[in-house]
Amino acid sequence: MRAILFTLLLVPSSAVLAATVYKWVDEKGVTHYSDQPNPGAEKVKVDSAQSYQASAATPNRPRDIVLPNQTSNAPPYSSCAISSPSNDEVFTNVTSVSASMLLQPNLLAGHRVSVSVDGKRIDNIAGASSAFTVSPVSRGTHTLNLVVEDVNGGVVCSSPAVTFHIRQPSVQAPRAANRPRF
Repeated sequence: MRAILFTLLLVPSSAVLAATVYKWVDEKGVTHYSDQPNPGAEKVKVDSAQSYQASAATPNRPRDIVLPNQTSNAPPYSSCAISSPSNDEVFTNVTSVSASMLLQPNLLAGHRVSVSVDGKRIDNIAGASSAFTVSPVSRGTHTLNLVVEDVNGGVVCSSPAVTFHIRQPSVQAPRAANRPRF
């Protein structure tokens, strides 16, 4: 049944390819085209339909091959972010903060992860673990940033900055009402 239907669909298209086209101008000066001859119509030569034939597959050119020590235009990491602490998180009475990163896919060979607090590089992280500790951290507001560098030290991926706050009670607060509750 399918073969018959397919054959029936091909018949009209082949008839159109072999059809003759006629052209004529009527008494009002309007030009007409038709597959039916009219008095005073002339045959029009119609070029065959343009077609395309795919050539054999071309092999990869040398510039399409990315060697391990080179970088391509596509970013190697789909996700590069600090997952903990969350933005504007508040820590009370601490001197260190546990943090974690999200890196998809995992750290590539030869790449390094660096962490900076308030714009100052504090540590090189091995990349085997996504958790790390920022220590010591003083009282106040801080920003945490993560950068992935390639073999040559170029920045491959940089996370958005995360802001966190450290609050510690002060012995100079005159009344207990002014001290943070914990």
